Amino acid sequence: MSWLLGAGMGFLRGGPMGAIVGGTVQHFFSKKVLKKINRGFPGVIDQGIFVTCMVVVLTKTAMAKGTMFSSQVHVLHNFFKKNLHYESEELKFIDKAIAETRRLNPDIAPFVEQYKKASQNHYNFLLLALSYQIALTGDSLTKETQELINQLAENLGVSYQGHDRIRQKYSLGNTRNPYTILGLDYSAGPEDIKKAYRQKAGRYHPDRVAHLGDEEMEDAHIRFLEIQEAFEALEKTHKY
Repeated sequence: MSWLLGAGMGFLRGGPMGAIVGGTVQHFFSKKVLKKINRGFPGVIDQGIFVTCMVVVLTKTAMAKGTMFSSQVHVLHNFFKKNLHYESEELKFIDKAIAETRRLNPDIAPFVEQYKKASQNHYNFLLLALSYQIALTGDSLTKETQELINQLAENLGVSYQGHDRIRQKYSLGNTRNPYTILGLDYSAGPEDIKKAYRQKAGRYHPDRVAHLGDEEMEDAHIRFLEIQEAFEALEKTHKY
């Protein structure tokens, strides 16, 4: 099956996901490649989907800056060479998945979902860590890239605390999440959360800032809404 034929058939079956997966599926018919993936990532039940979705997500992370740099492709190649002992011929299929992702620019959510199923949720932290590695290669972490990675962490089901542990490995500060917005530790219980919310909300409540200038009032109103959203998010998490 040729690359174009595989991609075309896949696209008809399932849009951009089918196009990318369909175009790389022939690669995973090789017993040699399957053996490498099974050895490097035990527990994966669909090797082709696992690797393809990983490449798509990491390519999309790189593309958040507008394009994918050669240094980022190099990082991706090194990962497969080091962890799966891929050779130059096998890396060509990775490059095809990268090229198709750049061409189609798909939403990452369905690929993340398939990645989780294929890996049986064994390698979610790995994908998040690799996304930071790709994002930080040759440049700083942009707002657009951080937003995409935050979406990735949410789709993967990684907790706020788990996400921040990964960021700390890259010498990055904590994410802006409901806990940090309310100034709470991740061990905070319902009463601690309610207390922090009352304090923060009271400080920025519209009635408290009515005497300030228009710009200060607007900033305070934004903070108040942010505090409300953070409290509502933690209410759902703790179900109280």
